[in-house]
Amino acid sequence: MKKTLLILLLVISCNKDGTQDPNAGMPDTTNPGVEQSDSTTPTKPTTPTANWTEEFMTLVNNHRRDIGLRSLIHDEELGKIALIHSQNMASGKIPMGHSGFSSRCDKARDILGGGNLCSENVAAGQKTPQMAFTSWMNSSGHRANIEQPRVTHTGFAFAKSSSGKYYWTQIFIER
Repeated sequence: MKKTLLILLLVISCNKDGTQDPNAGMPDTTNPGVEQSDSTTPTKPTTPTANWTEEFMTLVNNHRRDIGLRSLIHDEELGKIALIHSQNMASGKIPMGHSGFSSRCDKARDILGGGNLCSENVAAGQKTPQMAFTSWMNSSGHRANIEQPRVTHTGFAFAKSSSGKYYWTQIFIER
């Protein structure tokens, strides 16, 4: 039985030409908001954008609580700002980085009806929210943004390039 399942999994995760599919088991986020189901676990359909945002926010807020900080409020409108930035990086419209950061902060303040401290984390290449979170936690500047006691709200999003590379953005603001 185990041997049959292993063979079945190998067949499912290979391309028609027999090569291994590097994205096997990875959610397809090219059409955010559309329910996708993983053929290896048919009992639970997933929505990658919602699930990955929830997963990421759980990681961030569990860490913040562990060090005695309040949880961040994830704001969907701030998430849309982060999504546009991730999409622009993924499409090559702008280089990976913080281009346009002050404009994103201004938009975030407008959405929240004001605000003070504003910061952002960006990353590229990590294939899961856990990997993006770990990458940011291993960088002193990015970790400082996640652990900033003054921030109260955040927006988080990601986009996948045509080559399959993920781009991640998290915006932080004090309100």
